[in-house]
Amino acid sequence: MARDIRSRALERIAALSAANSSTPFDRSDLSKLCRAAPGHARSNSALNGHQAPPPKPDVGRVPMTIREYEVLLALCKAAPVLRSSQSAQKLARHLVPYLQDAHIQAFAPSPFFRKVEPSPTESLSYHVTAALLSLGVHHADVQQTISHNITTFLNTCTHATESVSQADEDDPSALEDAVRTATITTALLGFLDAACAQPEFWRTGGRLALVSRLRDLLSQPFLVAVESAFSTIRNSHSHDRRVREWKRWLRHYEDIGRPLGAMLLQRSFMWLLVAVTSLLVAEEDALRDSHVLDVLMSGVGLRRPLTAKSGEADFRSVEIYATVAIDQMNYLESSADFDSLSPAKQKLAFAVKACVLISYLNASTLNEDAADSDVLMTWLEDTLGDPSSMADEELACVVLKSMALLCRVSASYAINVSRLLPAFILRSGAKSHIVLVASKCLAYVLQMLSKDVVITILYTLGNVLSPGNQRPATNGVEGDSRHAPQDLSNVAGRLSNGSSLSLQGSGEEDLSVVQGNVVQAICEIASTCKDDKITGLAQSMLAQKIVKFTSPIDARLVIGAAALALSGGPAEFRYLLRGLAAVAHDAVVENREAVLNAVMKARNHISANIRRDSPLYDIYLEHLLDGIISQGDAHSHSSHQAKESDVELAAREIAQLLQPLAVFMSTNDIAFDDATDDDTHSMLRDAWFNIVVHGFNLTTERGTQYVDELRIMAIHSPPLVLENRGEQDESDIELNPILRRGESNDREALRKRQLADQIPQRSSEIKGLSYRKIIFLQAAHLVESLRADSGDCTKALSYFLEPSMRRGDVSRTMDGIMNVVMDRYLKKTLSASNPTFSAQYAASQLAKIFCGCCHRIERVQQAAYGCADRLIREIPSALCQRSSLFALLELLSLMWSSCLEAETDRYEPRTRFESARGDVVVELSDDYQFRLQTLEALHAKAKDWLTSAIDIAPADVKGLLQTYLSDYDDESAFGHMSLGRSFAVDIGSIIPSTDQRLSSLDILGQCSINTASDFMAQYTKRQEYRYSEALPDQSLEWLSFMRLDRRSSFLPASDNESSDALTALAHIERRILSRKATTLADVRDILRRAAALLCRSEHDECSIVHYLVSIPFAMFTKQSIKLGVSLWLGVMNENPRMESRILAEIAQQWELSVQRRRGLFSPTITSPDPFFLREEFAPSDNAALAKKRQHVHDVLAPHTWLLQFLSSHYNATRLGNPDTHHVFLRIMDVTLDALKRSTPHPMARDIRFQTILLGLRVLKTSTTIGAIAQWRLKDLLLSAGLSWFNSAPRWSFGSNILQLRTEIRLISDVMMALKPVAQIGSQTVGSIKSLVSKEKLFQLLLENEQSRLIVWAHPLGEPPHAHLPSSAVHINKSTLEAAIQPLVRTAWAENPSLAVHLTSRFQYPRIHKEVRWLLLNFTAKAVTEPEALAVLVDGSLPADVSFQLKYLLFWAPVNPITAVTFFLPTYRNHPYLIQYAMRALESHSIDVTFFYVPQIVQTLRYDALGYVERYILETAQFSQLFAHQIIWNMKANAYKDDDSQIPDAIKPTLDKVMGHMIDSFSVTDREFFEREFAFFDEVTGISGKLKPLIKKSKPEKKQKIEEELRKIKVEVGVYLPSNPDGVVIGIDRKSGKPLQSHAKAPFMATFRIKKTKGGAEETEDALPEVEGKARAAAQESTVEVWQSAIFKVGDDCRQDMLALQMVAAFRGIFHSVGLDVFVFPYRVTATAPGCGVIDVLPNSISRDMLGREAVNGLYDYFISKYGNEDSLRFQQARNNFVKSMAAYSVISFLLQFKDRHNGNIMIDDAGHILHIDFGFCFDIAPGGIKFERAPFKLTTEMLAVMGGSPEHQSFKWFEELCIKAFLASRQYTDKLSQIVLLMMDSGLPCFKPESVKHFRERFVPEKNEREAADFMKDLIKKSHASYSTGFYDQYQLLTNGIPF
Repeated sequence: MARDIRSRALERIAALSAANSSTPFDRSDLSKLCRAAPGHARSNSALNGHQAPPPKPDVGRVPMTIREYEVLLALCKAAPVLRSSQSAQKLARHLVPYLQDAHIQAFAPSPFFRKVEPSPTESLSYHVTAALLSLGVHHADVQQTISHNITTFLNTCTHATESVSQADEDDPSALEDAVRTATITTALLGFLDAACAQPEFWRTGGRLALVSRLRDLLSQPFLVAVESAFSTIRNSHSHDRRVREWKRWLRHYEDIGRPLGAMLLQRSFMWLLVAVTSLLVAEEDALRDSHVLDVLMSGVGLRRPLTAKSGEADFRSVEIYATVAIDQMNYLESSADFDSLSPAKQKLAFAVKACVLISYLNASTLNEDAADSDVLMTWLEDTLGDPSSMADEELACVVLKSMALLCRVSASYAINVSRLLPAFILRSGAKSHIVLVASKCLAYVLQMLSKDVVITILYTLGNVLSPGNQRPATNGVEGDSRHAPQDLSNVAGRLSNGSSLSLQGSGEEDLSVVQGNVVQAICEIASTCKDDKITGLAQSMLAQKIVKFTSPIDARLVIGAAALALSGGPAEFRYLLRGLAAVAHDAVVENREAVLNAVMKARNHISANIRRDSPLYDIYLEHLLDGIISQGDAHSHSSHQAKESDVELAAREIAQLLQPLAVFMSTNDIAFDDATDDDTHSMLRDAWFNIVVHGFNLTTERGTQYVDELRIMAIHSPPLVLENRGEQDESDIELNPILRRGESNDREALRKRQLADQIPQRSSEIKGLSYRKIIFLQAAHLVESLRADSGDCTKALSYFLEPSMRRGDVSRTMDGIMNVVMDRYLKKTLSASNPTFSAQYAASQLAKIFCGCCHRIERVQQAAYGCADRLIREIPSALCQRSSLFALLELLSLMWSSCLEAETDRYEPRTRFESARGDVVVELSDDYQFRLQTLEALHAKAKDWLTSAIDIAPADVKGLLQTYLSDYDDESAFGHMSLGRSFAVDIGSIIPSTDQRLSSLDILGQCSINTASDFMAQYTKRQEYRYSEALPDQSLEWLSFMRLDRRSSFLPASDNESSDALTALAHIERRILSRKATTLADVRDILRRAAALLCRSEHDECSIVHYLVSIPFAMFTKQSIKLGVSLWLGVMNENPRMESRILAEIAQQWELSVQRRRGLFSPTITSPDPFFLREEFAPSDNAALAKKRQHVHDVLAPHTWLLQFLSSHYNATRLGNPDTHHVFLRIMDVTLDALKRSTPHPMARDIRFQTILLGLRVLKTSTTIGAIAQWRLKDLLLSAGLSWFNSAPRWSFGSNILQLRTEIRLISDVMMALKPVAQIGSQTVGSIKSLVSKEKLFQLLLENEQSRLIVWAHPLGEPPHAHLPSSAVHINKSTLEAAIQPLVRTAWAENPSLAVHLTSRFQYPRIHKEVRWLLLNFTAKAVTEPEALAVLVDGSLPADVSFQLKYLLFWAPVNPITAVTFFLPTYRNHPYLIQYAMRALESHSIDVTFFYVPQIVQTLRYDALGYVERYILETAQFSQLFAHQIIWNMKANAYKDDDSQIPDAIKPTLDKVMGHMIDSFSVTDREFFEREFAFFDEVTGISGKLKPLIKKSKPEKKQKIEEELRKIKVEVGVYLPSNPDGVVIGIDRKSGKPLQSHAKAPFMATFRIKKTKGGAEETEDALPEVEGKARAAAQESTVEVWQSAIFKVGDDCRQDMLALQMVAAFRGIFHSVGLDVFVFPYRVTATAPGCGVIDVLPNSISRDMLGREAVNGLYDYFISKYGNEDSLRFQQARNNFVKSMAAYSVISFLLQFKDRHNGNIMIDDAGHILHIDFGFCFDIAPGGIKFERAPFKLTTEMLAVMGGSPEHQSFKWFEELCIKAFLASRQYTDKLSQIVLLMMDSGLPCFKPESVKHFRERFVPEKNEREAADFMKDLIKKSHASYSTGFYDQYQLLTNGIPF
């Protein structure tokens, strides 16, 4: 052992030294080792490589010690890893003498030499040669020297062999010569073996020379002398030590199977010949990995194609190699009889023969002329016919592969070989692996022949498998040849050619072996051919044989067929599975174990090798599961015994499938396979049920026998109750037929006893359970107990999702099973005998249980808490692990975040919360109250659990808590807050009860004490080493932050750290400013280092300070500014000298951000009037709203963080440096001035008023500045504050209630901050005017804003516990009007827009009158405010307005709909107004005005001056789509009736304008127009062709529609009128569907439409290149959709158009405030009198269709479609229902939608309610009878969906959203009324003279916001309590058959 250790140590030292190239050789360990193995006694004259004389005996025979030998071997083994060429030269110089002396080397006596394998001489020669060759291969400069010395060695050996061969045998020195000969022989053996391993050392010529020299050396006389020498030693009786040693080595060589002699020498030489010739045909890399024959067969790694001649091998060299091989073969055949040789020598002879065959094959492959292939084939045939030769595995494989490869050299051999190989396979006695090689070779050969030959061979082999086959089977003609193709007779004849294939064995045993070989051959041939037909044939052959006989070969047949099946087709695979099932069934019945074992092996093979992506996967899994499920079907037996025997038989058949299924499931883990479908899970579940039904459980003998298989199945099975079972309303246990199997009174009693024995504490509950539930619970017990035994106890929690668990008895029994599962798991864990049950694994289980504690279903939570309590109580260390503790803390944070969403995004609750850090995922209910309960329960439990953990392991748990606090991602927190982190700090501060010293402290007074100080001290200390960043020692470290392509140009000229830092910082800033991708991580790292430099610097470092501030500002993101603030504060605190410089830089950068209009001052965050934007006929896009909200937040966030920093820092430093105060004054001056000009956004309300608040605090403490400066700052503050009110009132954007409450409090703080500075500017002094009125106005506006926000935050009324600000004083209207009226002129002086918008905030007559007076007298000042026109000319042209209208020439444009109203007669065609209207319309894009086409067409009625006509004609030139819509609308309005009989008064005007428009089209536009209208006329013309078929059946009408659709040709560019944004590219010709109508022929058809995808919303901070690519992709990408449309003829669609236009307008209003409601204004286009196109709502169904489908109500429909109320799908659908109900309820009330029966109400797939068919709205009702007196439809079933109670969260959301939608709409009463007003003269039946007045009244404009909210709340109550809705539904049922 010591010697082994020393040798290994020497080898390790040498290897390490060789691999180290930095140390010179003379100073390395290699040099020391060389000195330890001195070469001075060696002859160095051979280093030059030329004719070195033989060493002198006294030098060459110096005995080598064991120490020198071990050192020498270490040096040799280190040679391959030597890196330095110089070292290689010196090592080679040291090793060469050892090679030259190897053949005469003597060894000092040592017992350790006896352990050298195989002998010291051979080992020395081998290792030295191998080392020298390796040095030559890797170091070209020593290759020549080594080559010369190898030549010298061979010359020396040659000289020595000549002297040996000439010796006289009678010479007394014969024994000495024998020893010398033996030494030379073993030295040559070592040399040859090393040369074989690295033949690439020599080039082609060198290898040829080497072979030639060795051929001459190994002459016949020398080989005879070798045999004589070993014989002499063997027979000697000498006592000489060397002779005795050699006799021992001879015996040792015999023992290891390498008898020393000429044959061993020849084998090594032949190995070299094989290596040399192989390099001529194959690449070196390929030969390192594979045998040359395998390389040749694969065809991969060849130098040249096999048929070509190698460029390196000329004819002469190939001939020489072939001659050497021939000579060697001749020598073998003539020298001895192989049978007479000893087994070892016989094996050597066979090895030599194998090498000869390979070498000759290589030569023949290179040049068939130089190496005749016929000679090789003769050798191969002779060897193949010699059983003794073919019994040798090596030779047999070489012969078989060579025959196959020879066919590739010459295809003429293929037929003969295809005959020989089957004959060999049929020969008995061949080993199976040799037969496998023969089969592969046969398949290889058959690839060169036709498919017919392959089939014939298969039949030939298959006949051997026929029953009773004891006679010759000639080539497949007999036996089963009737199945062979008829056209194979000729081929068969050619194959036979006078010979036959017969079974060359006798007896059943031999026959079985041969048949097994045949099966193997058939499988190999089929798999190699990779042909479906061949594979199918082979499969069918084997499958047929399986069922035909029962000989011992059955097993091989079955296994072979199974192996082949995996590469076959589904049909053959199913056939095999059926065959296996039949064989297994018969074997079970007949108790034939051998056949069952064979079938088991076959199934196991398939199970282990089939993969998920295989097409056979599902087939096989279904076969296994169905095989289990199908067992035990009811039989009509009368006797009980017969039934029991059937159960027993079924159980045995099930048992046969358990192991294959276990193997399959372990190979393809179904439990974690997301691709596994519900049907598979259901089958697996039923399989478990049937297993339990048939007595497989842990208490029965049958169950214990197969417990291992069942355990594997349990491990890889999903729970029997999946997550989605929690969505079901009813349990399916009682309906499952599997659970009813074997049901009888006796069996039921037995099952109950078994379950009661397993769960004794639940025996009373078990007695009352049904048989089906017992089986279910037994299955649950079996699966989860086995799973728990394997280390997983958490899956049992999912069983509480089963609906039957809602009942006490089943639930309590499942509790008992859960306890048993935990008992088994805890028992194994506490035994500590299995690593799988360690505390670490228990912690991972605990983490999963913690997730169960947060489950959305309460009963799952209860079970999880029970499990967690037990696990922590029994294994408290499980909570002292990172996985469990972090999971618990993260769950606390996630639950807190989920509850916080009630405040931040109330109406869109997220259901999925996950944390990568804690590796936890929870799916939560949308019930915020339940979330809060869950959080409270988890928090309380967590405190108990962690307190107990702290008691037992305080240091470890607190250490983990500190680690948790260290790794923190602020992005996932809200306002830096995380409950998990707060909880960690609280728990870390607890004094452990086990700490006797600290827990003995008495509380002193009211002061409580804890360990928080120690906990935070340890945490801080840990941070020092955990996150300490080494400062750069070298300047190059700074440059590591630069990109590789720039680094070289920044190499510093000095070592000055500051200059290097500046270089790197400047580079980073340039990258950011040039908008090149720069990660925050790069910026963070370099800024941290810069901050560290500033902290320790004693210099000014102004430039570094500049970059420390400017780089975060350059990025200007929330993350960069947060980073900057952190670093700035750190530097200020560590190095106070830097404070003023940093603050000055911040002020400068803030000012630059103002100038560059970034963040708060960005123009991209405007919130325009929705009527200035494009309105869309599309479903509400809440995702786009969320994206918009996030964009605005991202833009504002940097300034928000900066303002927080500035506010905090000002309060901390306000009595410090006066220069700091001046910096803040400068910041406020710049900011407040910019605020006055910035465009406000609702989301900017917070930061704007925070800015005002900071300014007021600065003003309050500005005691050192003069009074005028104070007055100026206050004036600036008031102006900035009033600028928020320069636009229309704004609601909050989105549903962030927390933000609302923040803003409400902030406004209170601003009003409170005004009080201390009230005296400033309170008096008028000279030119300095008093600010009292301005301040009073600001206060009143703040109060108004606050009162509005309070209503928006609490639409249902202020909750009693709400602490509203004291400033929210509710004063009466008259008092408020009196307070505001004197301040109107103050507002006007500040900004006319401010005064104008006072009228919308305070709708009082006196205020309106005062503002209007100002507008009349100072009109020019208000020209920038479009809304001022509504005050000046409100609905008509007043008499007091005259000269003021001249300012309209440059007045800011109003929205399009207001502009269009100026064409009405009430404005008397005033030229200024009309010109202004034209200019306003033209200022908007066509996309915006397109929406108002119906209104624009109506104004042609009053277009006396032709301005409207001009606008239409000019716009039509720019947009063909606009022109087409105008034309269709004109056609629809040309007549008053649907039949085009009564022309409208406007018809002549419309015809004229239409004519002018068409005449003005360009050629291209006219072609497009004609193409589009021709296409549409063809489609609508189908209705006319349907009229003759009105009375026909629907199928006949459908056939006619499809016939007409097939005639329509889709021209390029055409579109549907209702879808102008998409192009029709196809028609579904079979989609035609006639619609029900008594006298008309409407129909529906579906079109393929290609639309352009909308691009992602752009942000100002996007990188230019990324932004450009995204925009280009958005423009280029398109999407194709199917759109169904209804084509109506005879129905006026204009009213539907108006109603949906209004719905779309409401959609825009809701979007403008980010209100989370849903409407879907689908498109309707009237194209002619009584004609139109209506888009069909996708994926929706009408409520009356639900009634016809026997759904009892909406609630039942939701349950059946989305699951029960606990399901996430139901909750999401209910949420969607609430949002759509709220929007449509408000719209229905405002527009007075009637006829709201169930046929006009739709439900889409997502749960939204949608309204259609608006034939009755505004002031008309069906039949003129107002059944529907309710404000809108709110039935009991709708209430049921929304929670069933007015107190339910969902219904309250409905109320809140209704009120908010109503409040948001009221602001746009005028504009909505204008849409209606412009249509009053259209002749639509829905209008009465007072319609617009009534419409406006429904907005209750006289009420304030709280009154309006209460008004809407009252409407909801009335609608719910209304009986008229129910009466109308009953009326529709009776009259039209519409169910409800």
